[in-house]
Amino acid sequence: MVALTLRLAIFCLLPFALVLLVGAKPGLAPSWDFANAAGLLAGLLLLLLFIYTGRPLSRPYFDGKFFMALHRDLGYVAALLLALHIAVLLVSEPQTVDYLLPSASWTMLCGTLAALLLLILVPISLPAIRQRLWRHHLRFRRWHLSLSALLLVLMAVHVIGVGYYTGALWKALLWGGLTGVALLWPLLPQAPLERKAEKRRRNTAPIARRLSLALLLAALGLAGGFALVANTDLPL
Repeated sequence: MVALTLRLAIFCLLPFALVLLVGAKPGLAPSWDFANAAGLLAGLLLLLLFIYTGRPLSRPYFDGKFFMALHRDLGYVAALLLALHIAVLLVSEPQTVDYLLPSASWTMLCGTLAALLLLILVPISLPAIRQRLWRHHLRFRRWHLSLSALLLVLMAVHVIGVGYYTGALWKALLWGGLTGVALLWPLLPQAPLERKAEKRRRNTAPIARRLSLALLLAALGLAGGFALVANTDLPL
């Protein structure tokens, strides 16, 4: 469990620091920088969902419900951070609504389409709705993976195309590389799970919920901290 927590933290913290803190741009406004940091963290969590797909892993040695709950709850956290990204921008700068219109630039339209896809993916993944739309779970997985892959591509175009924080070529390549790895990850051959004498720990879904909640609080703290530091005279 400790190893999983560290992996999640490193995957979120390292790209966050590289993109926002290395060669940092001047702060625009606390609310604006908070919103953009929240959006970036939402994107990182969406990338993580392609690694933690809900399938059981060898470690931690928990039952399958833990990994299903982790995938679901990380998706909820990503959706909430994305909602904050959009809502805070709209409240702090109402003219931002122009970015949501068909007349907006193609990079902004890609971001809007990515958000709409996530808005669709979350409810149709709920068991009650999913079972009405797809009789066979395999068909659902194919549709879910295809729409999610499209979401990642649209998100990458948005993050790289806007270019304020990813204007440096290496930052654009970093995000593009992370996106490529995430898209390829589910297609890689999966090693068979090691069977042990002891049974997997059961009733672990609440642990996934607590871990996801901790990630949400950490993400809010990171976004808030970045917004404060970016708008002070402290050198980055």
